[in-house]
Amino acid sequence: MAKARHARVKKSLRTPVEPPIRPTRQTVARLRHDVVARLLATGRLLPSDADAVEEIRTVHEAVGRGMFPTAQPVSTTGRRPRGALATDFLDRMSEHERFMWQRHYLPWTRALELEIAAGLKGTRWLQLVIDIVVDNATPREVEARYRLRHGRGIEYLRRGLEIYLRA
Repeated sequence: MAKARHARVKKSLRTPVEPPIRPTRQTVARLRHDVVARLLATGRLLPSDADAVEEIRTVHEAVGRGMFPTAQPVSTTGRRPRGALATDFLDRMSEHERFMWQRHYLPWTRALELEIAAGLKGTRWLQLVIDIVVDNATPREVEARYRLRHGRGIEYLRRGLEIYLRA
């Protein structure tokens, strides 16, 4: 066993390392920076808002992770014991994720889900914030999508994050 491993290591050391494949110009042109990081760097969002954004992203990812079947059992750290069947997405969340979901995310979504942004029918405040925070849409894209006046998208985002911090 040790000989076979030693031979594999020796062989891997002898094989030349290929240079990494660089992305094409078109791919680089499509890459996007984190919108929230840019807003934070320009001072349009506060550091406390960034904490709220990280929490929203974490909970959103945890809920999404639990919505689909997994190929292998979920680890046992803070989750259901190995071999136990997960019945819903809560079973796949860690205790910390579940705490954030119950104490902050749920009250926040309940507060914003029925609020109509800018008085436009079908423009939900919650969806506007999720578009920027999770889907990385720029404020201009959100303002165009929801027919908001220039600058209102960031205003709604900031107020939505303040409500999250108070929830």
